[in-house]
Amino acid sequence: MTGPLHQRAFVFGGSEGIGLAVAGRLAAAGTEVVILSRSEAKLGAALAQLGDDALARAVDVTDAEAVQGVVDALVAEVGVPDLVVTTAGYARPGWLEELPAEDVAGMVATNLVGTINVARAVLPHLRRAGGGTIVTTSSMAGLAGVFGYTVYSATKFGVVGFSEALRREVRPYGVRVLVLCPPNTLTPGFDEENRHKPAEVLAAEESVKTLTPDEVAEALMAALGRRRGFLVVPGRDSRLAAVAIRHLPAVVDRALRRP
Repeated sequence: MTGPLHQRAFVFGGSEGIGLAVAGRLAAAGTEVVILSRSEAKLGAALAQLGDDALARAVDVTDAEAVQGVVDALVAEVGVPDLVVTTAGYARPGWLEELPAEDVAGMVATNLVGTINVARAVLPHLRRAGGGTIVTTSSMAGLAGVFGYTVYSATKFGVVGFSEALRREVRPYGVRVLVLCPPNTLTPGFDEENRHKPAEVLAAEESVKTLTPDEVAEALMAALGRRRGFLVVPGRDSRLAAVAIRHLPAVVDRALRRP
């Protein structure tokens, strides 16, 4: 009988949405799971779903010192993870000139700097342990700029670039890097996004297939099992779009222009 693919996982942003779905899949497969997020209340509700063997810690990924402290303490308590997944992030859609300044700064701090903070905190431990896997989370909006998502797209493009460079940097240490690029996904964060989307954005998304967190988690688990690859693009429609983004940029540009 074989054991789980990963023995121990730290899942940042694991209290809801995609992160919780990933944590659930890992826990069901026998992986020791620690979920981390800012909200104590959400962590408590998530633990009720994951079962008694999961652990939770509250931390804000935008606070580099706090992230390092929590990671170091967890490693001392439970051991080095062989999988680190960070899904923490948010989108505030809207026209650039109308975006609240706090959301411009917040998306950069959470989506991009938060990802960097997590990687910087866990990497020394993975390197000393001789390897492991880091999964960052970008978006389809990190592969093609989408009107109404200027700052969000910028942060998610940044995550892809960061992850690509990190992948090449840490390969000699036996550390693998994947970047998850989901399309619109039915999460609590997506519900909040819809409250702010301009009418043109909502209309443009009517034909875009929306996935569930479980579908995204399933795609990630399959990618982890393949032990090769870099971009993880869940959903057939999204994979076709990713090919078009790369090979048919003029067609994609016409499709994604603001009407």
